Amino acid sequence: MAKVTLTGTGAVTAADFKTVKWEGLTKGGNAVTITLANAINMGNIDWTFAEKNDVVPSVTFTSCYTNTDSASASNVEAWQIEMDGETLAGANEIILGAGKFYVDNELIALTRGGGQFVVTREYRRINADGDRGAVKGRITMDGSEATLTLNVLTMLTKLTSLYTSIASA
Repeated sequence: MAKVTLTGTGAVTAADFKTVKWEGLTKGGNAVTITLANAINMGNIDWTFAEKNDVVPSVTFTSCYTNTDSASASNVEAWQIEMDGETLAGANEIILGAGKFYVDNELIALTRGGGQFVVTREYRRINADGDRGAVKGRITMDGSEATLTLNVLTMLTKLTSLYTSIASA
């Protein structure tokens, strides 16, 4: 029987940055795809072992900017949501929780408990004496970070796709 050995490389490389996406459906049957570009999992390997339970870690990928010039007009965030069909603001637009997760266009493991997509933004208000609150034109966005978390029913053959700085021998 062959043996596979996984070990930490101790370094982050270009190969650790992946395109991660979730594909699912709306209640109306329209396709929804959430994609994170240049995404990296900066989380730890954290597995809980319990009798009569499967190992289901949460793996979180964070999209990264490629442009380091914060003054640039082209600071497009490294995520997108694509939806088929029209937006009608009705019950058919409700996103269903079940879907498929991909890392670099490879279907990744089984999931249990789905996942979560979060865009966290940091805003700054430029206040002046006498302001009663936020003032239009004096609010800037200083940062944005998109994350896609998947709860993976661990498949050992996929660990090098899920975790950063892992190599197999």
